Amino acid sequence: MTAVARWGSFPVWRPGPEVRELGEGLAALARGGITEVLGAAGAGRTAVAQGMIAEATRRGEVVAVIDGDDCFDPGSAVRAGAELSRVLWVQCGHRVETALKATDMVLHSGGFGLIVLDLCDMAEGALGRVPISYWHRFRLAVEPTPTALLILSREAVARSCSVRQYALRQEGVAWRGEAPFQLIECLATAAVSRKPMGRAPVSLVAEG
Repeated sequence: MTAVARWGSFPVWRPGPEVRELGEGLAALARGGITEVLGAAGAGRTAVAQGMIAEATRRGEVVAVIDGDDCFDPGSAVRAGAELSRVLWVQCGHRVETALKATDMVLHSGGFGLIVLDLCDMAEGALGRVPISYWHRFRLAVEPTPTALLILSREAVARSCSVRQYALRQEGVAWRGEAPFQLIECLATAAVSRKPMGRAPVSLVAEG
């Protein structure tokens, strides 16, 4: 590793300053486009999102969190450096349709620098039944704006409508405390760019 970047309250190691990847924070997201961050539970999706939210609010942008599974933790966001006065939190009660309708309303209302659509724990069957027309509608709505739409999920959902796509894989985790009251002390994740392809994996390390 040849460079270190500060990302919210998380230090992030990346291969070098010439690589504009997840270690670059908001610069890794497509403005006027859809970015997907994918991975299994524990791969670091939440850490990525918290870092993006913190950076956006520190820059004075307004952020919308469309919380499909009611998993957003405001306390963790504050510890990552987010300013909650600039965050709109929409709880969707584990309902895919509610999350999609809320995202549509926020996109068309305008004024948001970052919109995070968290579908991480939604049933795969429910996500698979979402018509592709929804993602096309989101793509057309965000294109003429400076907004970045970030989708968190286990697998790709926006498919051809996304501009950038990153897959996360947990490489290691260190715990502190004793079960059942353990906390993550350090999480190491590998981020691979699927769209565009052909880029080297980026190693991210988040320390609690």
